[in-house]
Amino acid sequence: MRRLLIVLAALSVTACGPPPARQADICAIFALPGVPGDTQLGDADDLAWAKAHERALFKWGVIYEPGWQVMSPGRSWGRCPAKGPGVVEHLLVSPDGSYAMTKGGRRADGHPISFGSCYYEKGGSGWRLRACRQTLDEPAPLVGLKR
Repeated sequence: MRRLLIVLAALSVTACGPPPARQADICAIFALPGVPGDTQLGDADDLAWAKAHERALFKWGVIYEPGWQVMSPGRSWGRCPAKGPGVVEHLLVSPDGSYAMTKGGRRADGHPISFGSCYYEKGGSGWRLRACRQTLDEPAPLVGLKR
C-alpha cells in the first residue's frame, strides 16, 4: 500500500506540467534572447506597452515557476530549460496566451546582483521579445490579493 501511494504521488507531481501547447509556448519564450536583469531593450513605446501589460499580468496572468513547489501560487513550467540556473524565477503568461513576462536575475551568495523583467508578445509568426528592463533598484510593486 505504501509503495502504491508513493507511485501515485510521483505520478501526480510529474503530471503538474503545462499542457503540450502551453509547454511549446513556454519553450519558445525561453529560447528567445533577453535575460531578465541583464538585458535592457526597447524604445519608449515598447516600455510603455510592457508596463501596461505587466499590470494586467500581475492581476490576471498565470504564474509559472521552475519545478513544483508546495504552497506556491505558481505552476511548473515543465521541461523547458530557462536561461541559466536561477536567472528566470517566474514566468507570467496572459490568460489568452498573447503576451508574457519573465522576471528574475543573477544572484551571488544568495543576494541579487541583477534583477529585471523581459516582455514578450505573440503574433502571427510566433513569439518575439518586445522589451527588457532592469528593476533591481526600483521599489517592489504593490500587488494585492485577487478578489
